[in-house]
Parts: sequence; structure tokens; C-alpha cells
Amino acid sequence: MIPLADTLLALVDSLELPEGSGLAITSATLDVPLEGRVVPTRGAPVFLAAVPHTRWRSGVLPAVHLAHFGLAEVPTEDEG
Repeated sequence: MIPLADTLLALVDSLELPEGSGLAITSATLDVPLEGRVVPTRGAPVFLAAVPHTRWRSGVLPAVHLAHFGLAEVPTEDEG
């Protein structure tokens, strides 16, 4: 597992449009199953998360939770 911030960056980086399409992504909603846990690192807790390594529910794997992330473009001062 990796820090949640790195997982989120990888998810955002996966949003790609076909080259030359002329389209732009201004917002996205991601519903992603995640395995997560909190671990102590140098005295500060860090939340680790990653997509499940299997889709099967065996009862011995870490709990999987559905994370709901919404991303949107923030207008600059020039755009109002």
C-alpha cells in the first residue's frame, strides 16, 4: 500500500483524453474501491490506501470501502 495522496494522484493522472480531441476535463467523479489502514510514521499517523489486489471477498483480506472523490477546476481571478 502507498500513501492515500499518491493513490489519488495516480487516479487523477489516469484521466486522459484522446490526443487532438480538443476536449478538456473540468470535473470528474471517481467511485473507487480502496483498502486502507493507518500506520505510525515518525510519530505521525499516515493513511495508506490502494485499490484491492483482488475482487474476490474471502473474509481474510482487508476490508474494502468505496471511496467517492469529486474533482473540479477552480476558476482563476481572470475567469470570474
